Parts: sequence; structure tokens; C-alpha cells
Amino acid sequence: MNFAMITDTAGSSLMKSYYIKDGKGYDFDGNPFSFNYSIGNDFYASMWNYPKLFENGYFIKWDDYGTELPDLELDLIFLVIEKRLRDGYGTEPDYVVDNIRKKYPNAKIVGWIKELWVGIPLDYEHVGQKARIDFLNQCDAVATNRPELKEHQHLADNVDKPFNFIPIPVDTDYLYNNFYKQKDLAIWAYLPNTPERRHITYEFVNYISQKYRVPVKHKNLIPGQNFDYMSLKDFITNWSSCMFHFNLDPIEYFPGNQCGLVAATGTINFGGVNDYHHILFPETATCDTDVLEKRFVEYLENEDKRNDVIKYAWDEVNNVFGLKAVRKKIEDIKYG
Repeated sequence: MNFAMITDTAGSSLMKSYYIKDGKGYDFDGNPFSFNYSIGNDFYASMWNYPKLFENGYFIKWDDYGTELPDLELDLIFLVIEKRLRDGYGTEPDYVVDNIRKKYPNAKIVGWIKELWVGIPLDYEHVGQKARIDFLNQCDAVATNRPELKEHQHLADNVDKPFNFIPIPVDTDYLYNNFYKQKDLAIWAYLPNTPERRHITYEFVNYISQKYRVPVKHKNLIPGQNFDYMSLKDFITNWSSCMFHFNLDPIEYFPGNQCGLVAATGTINFGGVNDYHHILFPETATCDTDVLEKRFVEYLENEDKRNDVIKYAWDEVNNVFGLKAVRKKIEDIKYG
């Protein structure tokens, strides 16, 4: 299958269009392509894995091309139009579904919901929300990275195309081969980039560390420094050295991509209520500190229990998020 993920733009100026050859990424000039969510051109994290699911996979950053999109023979397109929805769909006539259909007439077009909101969260009357409904109705199907509709129910009620759960892929083989190792009996205190998602992670980790004499590691955050100053390889190397990974993200409507990486490296996630936390670590997918402390003591004192949790998460991350599993879900997409 010839597959492309096309986005109207990308948040980072470092992001470029790329293609996959023999499992590695290259820009359209043929140069090995790496960026802040990659390890060289061998490993891509998060949504950037979608093109790696297929032998002929592409990512196209639409605003680099405008009306002169690359000449490709495509069978399936995951199309994201989000940045250009805020003022209403169609206000920038270059970035409309019809132009993609004209350029790639043989391709099925799946409207992919990358970000949950294109306006103010929970404001279903926002111009961006209405524009997204218009956009999705022009696609052949809809893909969402959430296992349940929840906040997407309003979209589903107003879009006449099937909604399909397509998880964010995780390259479990790469993570296992490079980071699945003997763990220190220590805690990694993880903080998301968005401050409101950090909740009481540091405070609770300090409490647990002092009470049970378990060492803590974390990424140093210096005011004014870029949040992603540490390379992805160094970041994963650091937190995957710990047996426990604490992330008390209290916001339900984020998928929780970090949790898939945690499960694939044999570390145990504690806390947070993101979707993927519930799938991979159901016993600790909560921000109830009493529950988390009880589970922590249980896991700390019982190696067999830790191994059971690690095995469950490993099986689930492959069954739900592994490259083969996500490829199969894409091949089975229901169209309207």
C-alpha cells in the first residue's frame, strides 16, 4: 500500500516532509532525516511512525508545497487540517479536501483527528469545531487515536462517516532491542511539556521517595531552556533505567503517548488518567494518591507482581500499539 500522512502544517520549524525506505526516514532530497522526536533516522516516536507502517510511506507537510504537491501514486491518505480551521474551513482555498482528491484521485482520504481541540476545549460552538465537522464530512472516513469517542461524540453525531480507533504506533522492537534492560529500583518523575498536565507529580514522588527510601531521577528543567533540550535517545535512556515511571497527568482527553514507550521498555507507569494509561497499566491509571501508594508498596515488595505488570503491559503494547497491530487496524478501516 502506498500511504501518506498529510498535515496542513507542523508545529516545529525543524519538521520536513519525508519518506520511508527500508524502515528509515529520508527527506525528499534523499538525505537521512532526523528531528527532535527521532533517534537518527531509524526510530521515530509518536505520530511520525505512521508512514513507517508501510513499505511506501510518506509524510507531507502541505504548507511547504502549497498547490504544487509531490507527484506520488497513493492508495491511502491520513489527512490533517487543523491549524487552518480556526477561522473556518475553506477560508484558505489551497487547503481543502478537494485539492487533495484532484492531486491523488486514486486515494481514499481519512480525516485524522490529531489534536482533540481546534478551539477552546469543550466549546462545541467554536468556529474551529464547526469547521472541523465540515472538513471531516468531506473525507471518506475518520480516524481518531482515542479508544472511546467521549469528547469526540459531538463530532460523531454531526459527521456522516465512520469513526475508527487507530492508535498511535509504537516501534516496540526498536525500543526492546535498545532500551529493555535491567532496572534500578528507582522512580523517574515525568513531567509533560504542558504545565497543567504536571499536576502533583513532583510532590507525590518526593513524598514516596522519602517515606520508602527509593531514589528519584528526573530531567532538569531550567527556566528559559527549551523543554526538549535533551535528545530523545538520552531521554529514553535516562527514564528507562528506572523500574517506576510516575506521571500523574489528570487530564483525561489526552491519549498518553509516553505510556506506550514506557510499556515497551519494561518500566512500570504510575498515575495519570490518559487513555493509554488505562489500556497498558490499568491498576495504576489513577491520580488517587492513596491507591497509588498502596500499589507502589505492593510492587516494591513483590518482584513477581512487578513482572506480571511488566508482562501485561508488554503484551498489550504489542497487541494494540505495535506496528503490525496498527497496520492491521488501518487495513480494516470502515468507510462511509
